[in-house]
Amino acid sequence: MNPLRAIIFDPDTCLAQRQIPNITLFPAATAEELKASVRAGAVDLVMVDMHLPGTNGLDLVSELRMARPNIPVIILTAKEPTDLDWRNAATARFLQLVQTPVTDSELLYHVTRLFPKPVEYGRTELHASTVDQLRNDQGRLDAKLVADLFGLTLTDVAANVGISRQALTKTPDSLSVQGALNQFERIARSLLTVTGTEKGLKTWLNAPNKRFDQHTPLEVLKLGKAALLADWVDDARLGSPQ
Repeated sequence: MNPLRAIIFDPDTCLAQRQIPNITLFPAATAEELKASVRAGAVDLVMVDMHLPGTNGLDLVSELRMARPNIPVIILTAKEPTDLDWRNAATARFLQLVQTPVTDSELLYHVTRLFPKPVEYGRTELHASTVDQLRNDQGRLDAKLVADLFGLTLTDVAANVGISRQALTKTPDSLSVQGALNQFERIARSLLTVTGTEKGLKTWLNAPNKRFDQHTPLEVLKLGKAALLADWVDDARLGSPQ
């Protein structure tokens, strides 16, 4: 498979210098160069800063989509996104909002969110359907759906958010809750990438792991360590979890 072609317009970062497997990153020096590349069909993905000199990244995306309505886009922002920013990103088609700085594994995760059909990266096939089921009709991550997939209680999920079960139920769409639930989505996507099936995901979660002193990854989650597990699983995606 040919590498995914991603163009980056972000004057303040060196993101285009990253080496990410099976993704070719190259910079656009100006907005006009970016527009020309998109119109010519020379790219598969656009990454653009939300806050650009003299313009807004979202306005620029609107212009790009006049030429290619379904071009996948990652909006980059160094500022803390507002609840409205997250809601708009969750409901927009083919768009991901990413707060920088961002690691290679986090960036790859957002790329896979934009390509819902199975996409091959080397020997790995990305399975999106199960992960997409973690979101409700409004595009928000649903704590009950997360609990069901991982074999956890809502109390376990709430512990990973750092709030009570009651608070989780009352404010499911808050920025802090959605950010914490995103860790579970990262874990699910990476494990499905590596194991290939939902059964494989659950088998790995319930198997003692020497990386965690022979505790199972599920036990790690019950200790409220979803962020730790998400980072480790993302890194392990370059090979295979032990």
